[in-house]
Order: sequence, then structure tokens, then C-alpha cells
Amino acid sequence: MMTRVLIVVGRECRMRMRRPSFWILTLLIPLLLTLLYALPVWTASRQAERATVLVVDQTGLFASGLHSTEAVAFCPMPSLNYAKQHLSEGEVILYVPQRETTIPRDAFLLYSANEPSLELKNTLNAQLQALLHNAILEDVYQVAPSVYHSVESTHISLHTQDVATGRQSHAEVKNVLSIVLSVLMALALGMFGLQLFRAVQEEKKNRVAEVIATSLRPVQLLAGKVMAVAATAVLQLSLWGILTAAGIASVQAANPALFAAARESQESHSVASKGEEATVQYTATVQLVDQTVQGLAAIRLPVVASVFLLFFLLGYLLYGSLIALIASFIGNEADAVGWTLVAIAPLLAMLILSPMLLRGESTGIVDLLLSVPFTAPVAAMLQLPFGIGLWQVLLSVVLLLLFAAGMAMLAARAYRQHLMS
Repeated sequence: MMTRVLIVVGRECRMRMRRPSFWILTLLIPLLLTLLYALPVWTASRQAERATVLVVDQTGLFASGLHSTEAVAFCPMPSLNYAKQHLSEGEVILYVPQRETTIPRDAFLLYSANEPSLELKNTLNAQLQALLHNAILEDVYQVAPSVYHSVESTHISLHTQDVATGRQSHAEVKNVLSIVLSVLMALALGMFGLQLFRAVQEEKKNRVAEVIATSLRPVQLLAGKVMAVAATAVLQLSLWGILTAAGIASVQAANPALFAAARESQESHSVASKGEEATVQYTATVQLVDQTVQGLAAIRLPVVASVFLLFFLLGYLLYGSLIALIASFIGNEADAVGWTLVAIAPLLAMLILSPMLLRGESTGIVDLLLSVPFTAPVAAMLQLPFGIGLWQVLLSVVLLLLFAAGMAMLAARAYRQHLMS
């Protein structure tokens, strides 16, 4: 029996791997991912031309406080008319009119030919806001800006720990990981299910499998097709991961100074543009990265990967059989995407409900959804980073196996009936 199934698997794999699109996508997607990784770094490392800003400050609050950086140079001007007369190509005018109230409300950025870049706007806005805040603190509240910023940058971190082990829960990291795993599960099942739908439609169209079908049982025929699609998909995903990692490593090794320059440029520009407030924000970003790394380290990733693979295989067997059953009755290949979305509707519903399920108030609902085969793959991913009981995993696995076996029997009969009709 297994030999005949392997014959179908070999035939299906050869058909897919002979298609130029398989190898084109296998090489093209890692290349695109590598470019998406390297392009922002290359852009950030480029030295942009220094912008010149002619400052006309009728309030007297900003001109003396604006400081030039590598990206922008400030030139005070005596009047707006004088600035307009001496405005050169590529320069802009920062005009702050005389204030009608105690606190200035408006500032204007005037240009002649080319509109100023978003980066320049953000730089000017950050410096103006910081200077205005400092002026209000000193003039209105008589508080030194350094004292205020030292108080503002002080914070207390709230940690959640297990009372028995003392380990931190890292709930934020777990929430993000739950969403990522559940989305990956739904996308993988939908993508591979779509491939299986089209595979069944191709067999109905060219009827090549009629020769094989006469010597195979329906379950063997369908099992070979499901296993072939899964094997080629796993091969392609593995190649994508390996080639993408190799591409990123090659880019980094080819020009390590590029990445170092990009990091230095981003850090220096951020601190120079926004002053002390930017330093506080940058420190908060670094702390967030550290907390994310610590949270991932606290999660047993090998266990997460193993459970993900287990539920993916069982979910693919269930949904693959369901999609094959639908494909046996549907004659139009153009409807493949629509019917695949209909088939995986329970998974999509789980994604929509995931914010509510992750609040911690719906533990009973998640446990119930874990015992429903059609929602178990995504429900398991939502709960996995927080921990799943062994009995819950076993119950879900048993129910998935039973429903997948029954769906496979129905799909195999419909598959052979409509294949031979």
C-alpha cells in the first residue's frame, strides 16, 4: 500500500518541481526579502545633502535655540522680505510670526521650487516643540527644563512574576508571539490548501491519473496527492529560509561598514534632532528590544516549534481533505481562491476573535475552541506561548486525527468518483 502511495507522491513532486515557476519563486522571493532588508540600511547610511533653513523669528523664542546638525544648517535673517530676496534654490524659510497670544501657535515653512522633505519637516518640528516646551516651563511655571526632563524620563517598570518560580511572564512578548503564530498557521494552511485545490482541478482537467486510479484505492490516491503538496511546500519554505539567511549574511559580510554607518547615522541624527527627549525615546526603544529578547529566551522555542509543526500537519490533513472534497465538486479552477477562503473560514474567524481571546478573560472559550478540530490549529497557537496542558494537546490531537481521517475518506470517494466521471 505504502509503495503505491509513494509512487503518486513521486509523480506529483516531479510535476511540481519541473515547473519553471517553482524554481523562479524559490530564487526570487529570497532575493526580494534580502533587498527589503538591505535597502533601508543602504538608504539610512547615505549622506543626504545638508539643507539650509533661513530663520525669521519674530517672537524671539526660537532663533537662538535652533542648533545646526549634519543634516540642517540654520541662518537667522532680519526680516521676511530680506529672507525672500536671498532665498536660493534648495533653501527654505522658517517663519514664526509675531505672537498674538502668550504662546505662539503657528510657524510656516516657505519654499520656492522643491517642497521640503518629510525628514526636514520632522527635524524642524521636533526642535520647535522642544524649544516651546522649555520656554513655557521657564516663563510660565518657573521650572528649569533640565529638572522637568529628569522627572519626565523617570519611570517605574511593572513586572509580572510566577509566585512559585519567580520567573517573569513577559506577557507582552507572548501576546505578540501568539498573534504571529496564529497568523502564520492560518496563512500556511490557506496557501497549501489552495495548492491542493488546484492540484485536484488539474487532475480533473487532464485526467492523467485515470491510469493510476484504476490500481489504487481512493485513500491511497488522495494521500499521495496531499503528501506531495506538503513535501514540495516544505521544501520551498525551507529553501526560502536558507537562501534568505544566506543572502542577508552575504550582504552583511560584503560591506559591514554599511550597516555600522547606518546605525550610527540613525542614532546620531535622532539625538541631534530631538535633543534630550530623543535620548529618552531611544533608551526606551533599546529597553523594548532587550525585553523582547529576554521574553523570547524565556519561552521554550523548541517546544513551540514542535507543537506548531504537529498542529500544522494535522490541520493540513484536515483542511487539505476538506479542500480536496470541495475541489472534487467544483468544476471552475477560477473559483479556487474563493472556495479556499470558505474552507478556512473558521481559522479566519479565530484571527478576528484573537484580541478578545488574548485578554485573559476567555480561558474557558479558548479551551473549548481547542477541542473543536476546525479551530484547534489557531486556538493552539494563541495559547501556546502561555502554556498548554498536556491533556489539552492530546485531546486536540486525537480529535484532529479522527476528523481528518473521516474527512479524508469522504474526500477520497468524491475525488475518485468525479475523477472517473
